[in-house]
Amino acid sequence: MKTTPIVRVFGLLFLMFSVSPLLAKEINWRNFPPIPDQEGFAGMFAGVSDDRLIVAGGANFPEKRPWEGGQKVWYDHIYVLDAVDGVWQKSGKKLPQPLAYGVSVTYQDKVWIIGGNDARGHSSQVLTLSYEEGEIRIDTHYPHLPVSLANMAGAVVEGVLYIQGGQESPDGLARQEFFALNLNDERSEMKWTQGAVFPGTGRIQSVAAAHEGSFYVFSGFHLKALEAGGTTRELLRDAYRFLPGDRLGEGTWERLKDLPRGVAAAPSPAFSLGTSHILISGGLDEKTILHTDPETHPGFLDEMLAYNSRAGEWVEMGAMPEGISRVTAPTAYWKGYWIVPNGEKGPGVRSPAVLGLQTQNQFGWANWTSLCVYLCCMLGIGFYFSKTDKSTAQFFLAGGRIPWWAAGLSIYGTQLSAITFMAIPVIVYATDWRLALGSFMIFAIVPIIIRFYLPFFRRLRITTAYQYLELRFNLNVRLLGSLTFICLQLARMGVVVFLPAIAISSVSGMNIYVCIAIMGVFSTAYTVLGGMEAVIWTDVVQVVVLLGGALFSLFLAIGQIEGGLAQVIQVGMEHQKFTLVEWSWDHTQLVFWVAVIGFFFLNLISYTSDQVVIQRYLTVKSEAEAAKSLWTNGILTLPGILLFFGLGTVLYVYYLSNPQKIGSTNPEELLPYFIVAELPAGLAGLVIAGIFAASMSSLDSSMNSIATAYITDVHSFFNPDSNDRQRLHLAKIITVLMGLFGTLAAMWIASSEVGFIFDLFQKLLGMIGGSLAGVFVLAIFTQRANATGAISGTLCGAGITFLVSRFTDVNGYLYGAIGVISCFAIGYVVSLLFPRGTRQPRGYTYRSLVKK
Repeated sequence: MKTTPIVRVFGLLFLMFSVSPLLAKEINWRNFPPIPDQEGFAGMFAGVSDDRLIVAGGANFPEKRPWEGGQKVWYDHIYVLDAVDGVWQKSGKKLPQPLAYGVSVTYQDKVWIIGGNDARGHSSQVLTLSYEEGEIRIDTHYPHLPVSLANMAGAVVEGVLYIQGGQESPDGLARQEFFALNLNDERSEMKWTQGAVFPGTGRIQSVAAAHEGSFYVFSGFHLKALEAGGTTRELLRDAYRFLPGDRLGEGTWERLKDLPRGVAAAPSPAFSLGTSHILISGGLDEKTILHTDPETHPGFLDEMLAYNSRAGEWVEMGAMPEGISRVTAPTAYWKGYWIVPNGEKGPGVRSPAVLGLQTQNQFGWANWTSLCVYLCCMLGIGFYFSKTDKSTAQFFLAGGRIPWWAAGLSIYGTQLSAITFMAIPVIVYATDWRLALGSFMIFAIVPIIIRFYLPFFRRLRITTAYQYLELRFNLNVRLLGSLTFICLQLARMGVVVFLPAIAISSVSGMNIYVCIAIMGVFSTAYTVLGGMEAVIWTDVVQVVVLLGGALFSLFLAIGQIEGGLAQVIQVGMEHQKFTLVEWSWDHTQLVFWVAVIGFFFLNLISYTSDQVVIQRYLTVKSEAEAAKSLWTNGILTLPGILLFFGLGTVLYVYYLSNPQKIGSTNPEELLPYFIVAELPAGLAGLVIAGIFAASMSSLDSSMNSIATAYITDVHSFFNPDSNDRQRLHLAKIITVLMGLFGTLAAMWIASSEVGFIFDLFQKLLGMIGGSLAGVFVLAIFTQRANATGAISGTLCGAGITFLVSRFTDVNGYLYGAIGVISCFAIGYVVSLLFPRGTRQPRGYTYRSLVKK
């Protein structure tokens, strides 16, 4: 039997799903270039500036070991490393004094150094190191600590630097104080504040952590004074979390479950891994401190311990490679690694080694192979359909030969962007199922579209929805509608590529610019080659891969939960994860009526005024087929709700029930991280490719629809005498330019801090988009509406929506309803007040269509 290329593509994808091997994922350590000092240093400071790793200070015994009578020496050196495989450069600048055993953090592209000590005593100084114009710059003009401190713990939480414990002098007892400094304040306003009373005993060499908006303190030593003089150390196993309040230093301390063993002097701050784990590597435990002979000391603890902040449990994470455990070392996050520079590998013995704990999963050759094959298949689809694109009708509408089921899948795939695919499980993971109520509103919209809108989009033989606006009103309204749509698409193109790219890059280690380039180049290539036909068939494949990958992820996660689906349901009920409806009149929350009204109008906007969706109605051969495609899209929503919302709940229970599993660093990376970390190699690459394709689907739809709207609505107005061949050629050029624009816009967002500009632009144009749907309501359901009213309604509706968003706390899901309703009401009233020039076209309103 002869097979079509589409059948062969699905066969290849099925094969890739079936034969992928399962690979284990584990925490990986690697060696970085060692610091150019034979002995190495303990108690260094470390951080990142200008994407360079900077370490400074420290102390060692350069001549003899301490038990041989060697003297400790403190240093003021500064070293800089600019690449993972680079060479350390010793800076010509030096610290103001030799210094070690303080706290260092990275914030605002500066390395902050707080306190510490040298041979003369302890310091209260605060200074910063930054790398600017090829050299280190040192700034000491910051408020000093209230007291001199060394051996304390510290970390930055949302711009606030917290310091706890430490010693005021070499022979002093451990302090209990807790200090806070807001690093976001103007320098002249910076001031250390005494924080909430720490509930534990005073301590030194404890381990700090900044995690999910809270400050943590683990273990350490409590110092007790002896009657005969001197002090003795008590190893602590208690742990605490500080939840900041509204004012600096205010908040609540909470005692956590005790550690299973001590981890004093472990690298600090501890590694924040994902949204639920704090990893502590090594440290001084009960067995280590009992071994008092330094000459035969076996080295420090090489076991890793993690605190699961969601489950409130301690988890053994296995052993580090033999011999790499360090104490009295700082940490810094750099290029996807938690870096541990130098430190002590035994009592009095330093090491120049620089270690890195990898926080990204390796994508691997199997996943890369899946991704490459998938992308080549997408390109092959474009080549296959390139021979049919001989006219604009073929390029824009696929010659009207798309099967209804494929058009329905394409509509579903277009609405299911990569952002949505990743966002829904995250929202459910963090909250509940309330958002699902909005998805059901598609069933309220589909009958309305089929009965009231499809007749105009199909029977008038139009190419863009905005042609109907000219027939109903005039050319000005058509141009306003078309140009609004084009601007909306331009505003979103860079964002829909950038957001999935940054998530995929973070969880797989793939360069973000490579991600963006892959999406841009491949989507542009197959869209230019195959036009709308290639766009739709790649959408079909994308939907199958995404749904298949989500389904496999769901079953895999359930299979690794003890108790299976029953446990998921039980835990979900206990944690109120299945809440679907919230009964309240609160207009600021996603309560029942807000979800129903908000999503009804949001769907109305997409399905009645968005050329990306409407264009798919026009690719099938008849109105009946278009109706079937809409119902296909609607019916797919039901399993989609169960799949994506269920996946969010299952992942919540999965990570709660498997506290040893490391989750994603950022919430939006939850699903991609799970895919790369837990799915079989090869299959993970295929599903990640599906996320690529979902983003590419958004981009290719925008490219083709912009070209369609421009050629049909704008170019034909300025160049009415151009022939179809010329228009087809120009359409392909515009498609390439739009692909280039979307790719460069995404790269621009990735390389600069302009995300807020795109957010604002999208918000403003989105408000106009709501008004645009109101114009179609005016056009179809009223006889007396005219062009003056339509234009006035569009502008006023957008303005009202903006004012509501700016000066009220109305839930954002209601903005679409406000835009549509205000546009319709104002447009109709203006049409009554200014009836001159009102057209009464035959057959262009629903009433006249029924009469006809």
